Amino acid sequence: MKLSENTANIILEIKEYSGNKLKNEADVSLLLECTESEEKQKLFDDMIFTAKYLNGLGKILHSNMAGTRQTNGNEDSKMDENAEEKIMNEFRQNMLKFTSQLSDISAGITGDDKRAFSEKYLSMNSSSLVNLTNLIYDLSWVKKYMNSKRT
Repeated sequence: MKLSENTANIILEIKEYSGNKLKNEADVSLLLECTESEEKQKLFDDMIFTAKYLNGLGKILHSNMAGTRQTNGNEDSKMDENAEEKIMNEFRQNMLKFTSQLSDISAGITGDDKRAFSEKYLSMNSSSLVNLTNLIYDLSWVKKYMNSKRT
C-alpha cells in the first residue's frame, strides 16, 4: 500500500515524540493510512485508546507476575487475588475489543499487505500474540502523541 505524505509526516513526528521506540513503524503507517474517512478515524481513536489502556493493564499484570506483589498470608492476599482476577478479566475483554477494532480498521488494507498483516496480528497463535503486544505498545505511543497535540 502506498503511503501518503501526511502519513509519513505523522509517523516521523510519532517516532521523534517516542524517542524512536516504535517497533512496527510500517504497520502503524498502514493503519494510519486506513483512517481517511471520519468513521474510520473514530474507530482508530477508539482503538488507540484501547491500546493505551491495554498497555497499562499489561504493565500491572507483568509487575504482579514478576513477584512485586507483596502478600502476608492473610485477608490482604485474598484481596490481591481478587484484584488480579478483575484485572485479568478486564485485560481479556479489552484484548477482544482491540482485535475486533484492529480487524475492522485493517479491512482497508489491500493485497499482499492485508494477508501479511492478518497473519502477523490476527492468527491467534503465540507469535501473533507477541506481535499484537508490540503493536499495542506502538499504538499507545500514537495515543500519547495524539494527546500531546490536543494540549
